[in-house]
Amino acid sequence: MNIFLLLSIIILVIFFGIKKVLNSAKRNLFKDQAAWSGKDIGIKYSKAKETLKSKGDNNYLKIIADESKSYLEDQSSKEE
Repeated sequence: MNIFLLLSIIILVIFFGIKKVLNSAKRNLFKDQAAWSGKDIGIKYSKAKETLKSKGDNNYLKIIADESKSYLEDQSSKEE
């Protein structure tokens, strides 16, 4: 009888512990979803020579870097 009682307590503790861990993981995973839901992200593309050169290679990180560089140059020229 003592073994059965001890085993049931251990099972309950494990069950509630796992439930708490899963709930906190789900909450942390989706905490920023409400901030992004329903918003459209507009991406502006430029026709700079550097970006056209990198599109042939399908190097997407290079494309993003080139677009960012041209965007920052445009922003700095607008400030001046």
